Formats: sequence, C-alpha cells, structure tokens
Amino acid sequence: MKRSRAELRAEILANFEMQLDSFLDWAEANHAPTLVEIEQAVLRCRREIGRAMAAAVVNAQDTVQLAPGPKCPDCGQEMHIKGRKRKYVETHVGGIETKRCYYYCPRCRRGFFPLDEQLKVRDVALSDTLVKWAVWLLGLVPDDQAEQILAQIGDIQVSDTSMWRRAKRWGEKIRAVEALQAAQARAMPEAGVVVRGESHSGPRMGVAMDGAMINIRQEGFKEAKIGCVFEVEPRQETDPATQEVVEHPHAVNNTYAGHLGGPDRFGDLVWGEASRRQWSRALDTLVIGDGAPWIWNLAREHFGTSQQLIDWWHATQHLYAAAHVAYGEGSTQATRWAKRMEDLLYRGEAWRVADLIEGLAAGQRGEKAEALHTEARYFRGNQRRMQYMEMRESGWPIGSGMGESGCKQFRSRLAGPGMRWSRSGAERMIAVRAAILSRRFDTVWAAAYNSPPN
Repeated sequence: MKRSRAELRAEILANFEMQLDSFLDWAEANHAPTLVEIEQAVLRCRREIGRAMAAAVVNAQDTVQLAPGPKCPDCGQEMHIKGRKRKYVETHVGGIETKRCYYYCPRCRRGFFPLDEQLKVRDVALSDTLVKWAVWLLGLVPDDQAEQILAQIGDIQVSDTSMWRRAKRWGEKIRAVEALQAAQARAMPEAGVVVRGESHSGPRMGVAMDGAMINIRQEGFKEAKIGCVFEVEPRQETDPATQEVVEHPHAVNNTYAGHLGGPDRFGDLVWGEASRRQWSRALDTLVIGDGAPWIWNLAREHFGTSQQLIDWWHATQHLYAAAHVAYGEGSTQATRWAKRMEDLLYRGEAWRVADLIEGLAAGQRGEKAEALHTEARYFRGNQRRMQYMEMRESGWPIGSGMGESGCKQFRSRLAGPGMRWSRSGAERMIAVRAAILSRRFDTVWAAAYNSPPN
C-alpha cells in the first residue's frame, strides 16, 4: 500500500528532530567552537537530513506491486514479480539504500526494475548528478586529484577508477554528439528546400589551428589537432613604443574542437564548431596558423572565403632559424640580421625576405645551404599569408596566441608529467576537455544524456 503524506512527514520529521538534538548536544558539549567546527557540524547535520529525506521519498515510490506486471521490452509478454532486491546508490546528498520490486521474463531471461526506470537511474552505483560531476572533474584534473576534490569538497567517496569508467562511457557519448553536430554542419539541404540567405551582421570571427603532442601507449607521441574559434574585439591600449592610446584587436569568446588523428575528421569538427558559432553571419573571417600544409588544405576546404594569415610568431621563428644557420646561433650578427628582416616581413615584403635568404644560401654549402633554401621556400610559398601591417591596420590579430593558449590547456590535462593514454581514452578526454574549455559542458552533457543508449 502506498504510504500517505502524513506517514512520510512523520518519518522525515522524526529524523530531523533526531539530527537537531544531536546538533544541540554537540553545541552544548563544545563551549567555544571555532567557525570551522560549527561549519562542519552543520554540514554533517544537513547532509544526514537530506539523505534521510531523499531515502524516504525514493523508498515510498515502490510500495505497490504492478498487476498485471510490466511487459517485457523484448517479447511483449507479462513479466512476473520475483520479490524485492536491495540497491545502494551514492548521491549528492549521501548514500541511499532502496528495496525495489524485481520482475523477470522467463522466456527472454530478462530482469526489470520499474523503480530504476522511473528514477532514471542509469548507473549501477552513482546518481546521474555524481556521474556528471565525475566526468566534468576528470576533464579538469587528473584522476587522483578528481577523487580528492569530491571527497574534500563534497564528502563524496568515489574512487578514481570508478570515475574513469564513467568518463570513458560518457566521453564516447560526447564524441558522438560532436560528430552529429559536424555532420549536420556539412549536410547539404534536401531537394526542394529553399535556403534563406543570411545577413552578415555578426562580429568578425577567426579560427586558429595548431597541434599538441600527446603520449599514446604503444604508439609514442602523436599530434592532437586543436582548433580555436574566436571573435575579434578591438580594445584601447597604450602603445609601448609611442605611448599613444591605440586600438589593438583581441581574440575573445574562444571555443574549441580537437581530434587525435588525421585532418579530415578534425576539419569536420572545427567547421561544426564554427557553424555552431554562426560563422556564416560574421562580417569578415580569418584563418590563422603556422605553415603546416594540412591547415591551409582545411582552410581551402571549409573556410574558402576567409582571409589567411601565418602566425607572426611562427614566421619570426623561421627568420631566426635562417639567421642562426647563416651567422651562428646566438651571435650578435644573427640577431641584427633577423631584426632587419622582421621590419621587411611586417611591411608585407616576404618575397624580399626570401630573396635575401637565397642570397645567404649562395655563400653556403651542403646542409647549411639546403636549410637556407628551405627557409626561403617557406617565405616565398606563404607570402600572400604574410601581410602583417595590412592585417593589423584592418583590425586583425596577427598572432595565434588564442590557438597556442588552447593547445597549452589541452596539454595541461593530456600531456602532464608521466601521462600516457590509450588512444580511445585520449580521444574521449579531448572531447570532454573541449566542451569544458568552450564553457558549454552542461549543454553537451544534456545532449549526450538524452541521446539513445549505446
């Protein structure tokens, strides 16, 4: 028979009075408690009252046997009750033990707990809230630290191995959500569907692409490709050279996509993220990266109408590499030469830089000559992507700090000291990490939670 409101109220009040008496006994026994001691006593009382309230309401849900029994999801025949079975679930408010009706289909040999279905308890031992927290924490910090945080802050005891099992399962679901988003972004409209044009009224946007090395078991270090989608915002700043207040562009509202593997799938993911951010409505767009060919192949495929720019820092690295080959690493002459080349490069004269490096190569032989020819080809082949003064005057950032920062944030979780990953584990963690860094973990979690079961 279903318990009445009055019965539930009496049970909850009895527990509350017991906890209140226990708290008052503690207060009387401790004549001069510190604030920390008072906090701890109140939290213990609050936690026990909450646990008892939740347990009373949960156990009141399963007091009536279904007649007839529920139908088997496989064969459709009536399932028969086989008694009650205990289950212990760790929740946000503490551990709850339930005794719920168990039904069984002898034909399909399938068991069923109606209360579990009603409560949407998907995990064998943790509430969905704790599963979500476990996955979120593992996307922020290593396993052992996540376990300590739950225990220290929430007084919740979940082992790091238990947390990682949940992260693997839900990380795969989050990857599936990303893949679906990418597929929808690439999908062509159905025949006969009229696609309305979009006004270009959104902010200027850019995408930076780079790579981060991760140690994969039995494979060694592999590159995870990271994409950062951002908006461009001008800010008033003091120029350190002239002391004048000028506008400098900054990347803001950064969000991320990542993939461990080839560029094709990564390109779909980063385009999916750009589409989610309404890239097509931006007033103007930019792709920024180093000289890696895969970046510009993806730019041509997915961002064909966007401007392109080689990151200033990577370009100057190549200047100094040429200077060190020609004049010796760390030499004063190498530094002076590179500084002169920076001025030419900033003015958009990459072709002159290439010519001058070729001139240096003429005076060298063997490996040094070949190294200088390689650097010259880098500047000649990318000269249209090296219009730095023009891009800066047009209000664009010329450095890929946003992409570098993103790679560092992925590396901090996936490439810490001694870290080695299985390939599947790294792929799932990259997806979780991207959702967290993009400040939309709750949204992605909700989509994964409501997706069909595996």
